[in-house]
Amino acid sequence: MVRSTVKIGNELRNHVKRYTLNEKLHSILSLLGQDGQEIVDWAYSEANRQITEDSSIKKSNLGAIVFDLIGYEAAVILVKMNHSRGRITTKAEIKAKTGQHVEMPVLYRDAGLRHPQEARNLRHNMFHESFLSLIMHLFPDVTTSVPTTGEGLTPDLMVHHQNPDWTISVEYKGYRSLTLLSESELLKAMRYQAAYGTAWLVTTTTKSVQSLYGKKLNAQDIIERGVARLKTIYRRRAYTSEQRENRGIAKKGISHLEKQVDLDLKCGLFTVQELLESMRNGKPVKGVIVTTGFEFVDMLKEAGLEQEAEAVLRVMKLPTIALHSDTVTSVRLIG
Repeated sequence: MVRSTVKIGNELRNHVKRYTLNEKLHSILSLLGQDGQEIVDWAYSEANRQITEDSSIKKSNLGAIVFDLIGYEAAVILVKMNHSRGRITTKAEIKAKTGQHVEMPVLYRDAGLRHPQEARNLRHNMFHESFLSLIMHLFPDVTTSVPTTGEGLTPDLMVHHQNPDWTISVEYKGYRSLTLLSESELLKAMRYQAAYGTAWLVTTTTKSVQSLYGKKLNAQDIIERGVARLKTIYRRRAYTSEQRENRGIAKKGISHLEKQVDLDLKCGLFTVQELLESMRNGKPVKGVIVTTGFEFVDMLKEAGLEQEAEAVLRVMKLPTIALHSDTVTSVRLIG
């Protein structure tokens, strides 16, 4: 059993012994430090309150509840400690040192910090809300749904219409405007197109490789030429941090394209004007449509959606650390 000056009580002691959590408890108490006794006492009080107020919780679970409460407090301390040293805390580290299964963005928020994933989610969710407002303005009688992860191909949004009956898939790419829309994203859109008929790739970038491939997209051509383009970037000498980052992105892109070398898809590339006209006519074009950042912002402004346009502009222009929203959640992806 853990040797500590902290008095842990028989319920917690028995829980630790039953599930061989000695090392975890030792780690937790080490993280709690001088506040250990105060936090353990609080955890017992909180656990008893939960048991009293919720009849579905058995009194025999007291030790387990206390363990989780002090483990979570230790996890919060670990996040703060790592952050002060310039380190990102991983889910695996939290599990190893505290035994807790946590959602990292939530844990970071409880520690008064923003997790990198939360910032990425915030970009996506701000973009999602803006696009949803636009599509409902343009086609008030459509319904939308968000595919569930794990069900095969999962675009960010499905747009459905009845009488006439049609469905299109939508994929967002909400990131800084200087980020290049790469071959990998075109291939993803082509896979959605093959599955759903129409794939609308809506982005915040102003730079895109789509112009390199014309109006007829061929996956084999995109992969071959994309790998060649990225290898050229990767071979360049890197003197600045930005150049090194670009080499890293190129290397990752090469690996991603080479994994899809057997992808044999072909489809047409259409403009957003062609798409919207075909949707109004009740038969969306069968192909891929790419909308870049300022094009999307202009569409929002034309629809009178000024706040949504401003949100998209902020996603395009602001670095992660400066991005915020008073109305859009960022802890989880909107679904």
